[in-house]
Amino acid sequence: MGKIIGGIVVGLIVIIGIAVGVLYFNLDKVIIAAVEEYGSEVTKTDVVLNEVDLDLTSGKGALKGFSVGNPEGFDEDHSIRFDSVAVEVNIAETNDKLIHIREIRVDNPSIVYEVNQTTNNLDTIRNNVDAFMKEKGLSGGETTETDSTEEGPKVIIDNIFIDGGLVTVKAAMLGNQKIEGRLPNIQLSDIGKDEGGATPGEVAATIIDEITGKAMNVITDLGIGKNIGTLLNNAGDLVNKTGVGEATKGVTKGATDAVDGATKSIKNLLGD
Repeated sequence: MGKIIGGIVVGLIVIIGIAVGVLYFNLDKVIIAAVEEYGSEVTKTDVVLNEVDLDLTSGKGALKGFSVGNPEGFDEDHSIRFDSVAVEVNIAETNDKLIHIREIRVDNPSIVYEVNQTTNNLDTIRNNVDAFMKEKGLSGGETTETDSTEEGPKVIIDNIFIDGGLVTVKAAMLGNQKIEGRLPNIQLSDIGKDEGGATPGEVAATIIDEITGKAMNVITDLGIGKNIGTLLNNAGDLVNKTGVGEATKGVTKGATDAVDGATKSIKNLLGD
């Protein structure tokens, strides 16, 4: 009997060892799958992470080629893009149930604010994030039954630093003129810590909501959103009163004024 029990124990140890080995050598794939699956679910866009280069001895590495696509109705290939992200994972406290990340540091991210005929991409993404959070009971909504069955490891992130971001405005009515503004530096701390780990979806919602919120503040400070919104609201009246040709002229002039006003706002913000 002792030999049988001993054999069972040895078998369990081997199984555990195999499981740990699979996690150890495939942690990069686990991270990529979680980012792409849950990021896409939260934003309702195509979220892509091309590569995770992680040293499993030190836990330090980089995420490369991360991007959040645009919702339907927008032309740009991304709304948010990080070319490279430095990451440090606490390997000792990471397992198949929990990924503990000490630090994520993003430098010089690109955020595109694109306007179509009725709305803009960042508001659309934020609305998608808000709907996800409400569905999961994270913003005053009732928690659904699917919350308790969400699969995949939980995540704790000690610190996230996002520095040097650039917001670029694209609107057809502004022609080919580029309007840019600097994103204020962002720091998020202790994500998932109090709950013993957050789901990847919750983490994605928290990060993307913060980035889009700060980007929209930049747009508001520049006065761009207000000017473009006014142009869109007035376009219909111009068509009714003067016809398409004159309306186009009016919108074009208004767009030029909006660009001039935004440029002056940028100069004031940057102290030029």
